[in-house]
Amino acid sequence: MNSVPKNIEILSKYWNRLANGEVPERSLFNIEELLPLLPFLLLVDLERDPFRVRFRLSGTRVDQMTGMNLAGHYLDEFATGSYAESINQMIGYYEEASRTSRPFIWTYPWAGDNPKLKHIWAALFPLKTNGVITQCVSMEDYGELNVIEDGTLHPDDSASGRDWATLHRP
Repeated sequence: MNSVPKNIEILSKYWNRLANGEVPERSLFNIEELLPLLPFLLLVDLERDPFRVRFRLSGTRVDQMTGMNLAGHYLDEFATGSYAESINQMIGYYEEASRTSRPFIWTYPWAGDNPKLKHIWAALFPLKTNGVITQCVSMEDYGELNVIEDGTLHPDDSASGRDWATLHRP
């Protein structure tokens, strides 16, 4: 079993420090303290009735991997084809985080035209506004990236993950 990537560990420690392991207020989250992680970060709004996840911001590396800037889009827009199962699981994690205040760290299979099975690490950490969980800061870790001849980005062969994992706060 492989360990959680360093970038996700850094974000986890930062989030836990903000409110002693409880869900911090969004106003406590200072992106300037995490500038090296910015390309991998996402900020999402959690909407209710019905529950939906809307991307507010997406980092440049996330944009490269998805081929677009995700800001303004909803996560469920991407729940099609080979991505459907992973996206639906992600939506479930966001919904559970909004109800339970628990962050999550997991892996999901790389979908698309990559002939080799790979796993992408992902993490989400809930944030409060006026005491209510309304957002999450999320991260995806793609391992080392290779640019192949057609310019498509793929995770390096060494990038791997473990079975779906949940982060448990101490």
